[in-house]
Amino acid sequence: MKKSTVCLLAALLCLTLAACAGEIPEDTAAPDPVISGPVTSANPAPASQSLPVEEPDPEPVWTVGEITVSLLQSAYPAGTKRLTLIFDNASDQELTYGEHFSCKKYEDGRWRDVDFLENTFFHDIAWAVSPGSSGMLKLGMDLLSEPLSEGLYRVTGGTMITGEDGEKLPAWQVSFRVASDAQPEPDYALYISSRPVPTVRGCLVTDRLPVLFINTTGEDGQVVDIPHLEKLREDGEWENVPFRDGVGFCGTPDPLPTGGRVWSEDIPTLWGALEDGRYRLGYRVTPSGGTEQTIYGEFTIYTPEGSQGLPLASK
Repeated sequence: MKKSTVCLLAALLCLTLAACAGEIPEDTAAPDPVISGPVTSANPAPASQSLPVEEPDPEPVWTVGEITVSLLQSAYPAGTKRLTLIFDNASDQELTYGEHFSCKKYEDGRWRDVDFLENTFFHDIAWAVSPGSSGMLKLGMDLLSEPLSEGLYRVTGGTMITGEDGEKLPAWQVSFRVASDAQPEPDYALYISSRPVPTVRGCLVTDRLPVLFINTTGEDGQVVDIPHLEKLREDGEWENVPFRDGVGFCGTPDPLPTGGRVWSEDIPTLWGALEDGRYRLGYRVTPSGGTEQTIYGEFTIYTPEGSQGLPLASK
């Protein structure tokens, strides 16, 4: 009994000396500490513990000065082959842009290049947008080496040029999300600049309000160029704005080609002076052999402070 006790005491002494020397046997090592509370600089996570990377929000609108470049929507379903990009030129100079673009996908906290299919090329052509008007560009996602899958994407274009002197603007850049619950682009849409339209004593500062008819069907359609104007009331309902006396239309449908076309309305001539507020224009469109539907575009009218006493805007 005494001999066994001595051996046990010796073993315990050896273990104690080893612990003091930092040589704890592997099977007796303490487990990793458990982090309680938020991870901060004073309470950091262990090196072995990886934190999830928060994905940025999509930014479908890009603006520089009086130029706005925007996608038709911020989310698309997987496998989308075409995206509609809108160039809104609110400046007093002509805007030109090309069709070249690049694409990246956000993965593991960084942007990864998405290559194009072999033999992909872009036409060396410049598209022009007049002052106060809008233009479109179709981004071919089917040119990429991989179809769009769920996640965040970013597309970047080339340099844009404004004015006769050829002033160069930074390359536009917009991003969008691909999600299972996203809807495809509508067959038809009406785009009106999101910039508020100023008035002087109820008359628009600009002679005409530019609108952009968008046709994503891939086939020609028809549109009846009889605008229907409504004003948003305080209760959230849309109220009809009647035409001025003597205003009339023939009602004959006009072509709405694939892609769309630019149009404009002389609001003071059709409706007269308008109050400040939110408005929407509506037009009836008909696909080739399809059912008629109405598309809308919204815009805001406001009176700048101090402009009530200025002369009337020209019509």
